[in-house]
Amino acid sequence: MPKIAEKITYVPGQHDPSHVKWGGHVFQANVPKEIKGDPDGTSTEKLNHEIIERAKGNPHFIVGDGKQPRTPREKAPTDAKGYLAYFVGWLKDETFETPEELIARFARDRELQAKCDVGPDDFARVGELFAPRLHELAKACDMSEAQVAAVWVNHGYNQLPW
Repeated sequence: MPKIAEKITYVPGQHDPSHVKWGGHVFQANVPKEIKGDPDGTSTEKLNHEIIERAKGNPHFIVGDGKQPRTPREKAPTDAKGYLAYFVGWLKDETFETPEELIARFARDRELQAKCDVGPDDFARVGELFAPRLHELAKACDMSEAQVAAVWVNHGYNQLPW
């Protein structure tokens, strides 16, 4: 298979960040970035080839001129069960490098959580999924519990919802 070069454009959804990091690349929202890959090349070229191939099936990216059909985005959830599925989706799919990024992403959902009537039992489930990821990031960033607590406070949480 020959070397390929494609322009990849990140297209964020309503609550998505303005940029994402993927495979060592930073993609700014709505700004095409050329990626060169080769399935038989160096490790970087192989990774770039994989990014190009995976971006083709990802609704948050446009590959090439943007005229290929795209899968429709999921609608915003309207109830607690839908919010839990939505939450699990972004928790699983998004790349977070710091507790700050993870907590900021959660905080952006505050209005959506209220609209979906997310209650104590739902938040307990959210906490069960969120806490291990947060702990992992805090450990990787060598942050103490007090530092993580300060991040929560900076995002308007004096008390955790779970």
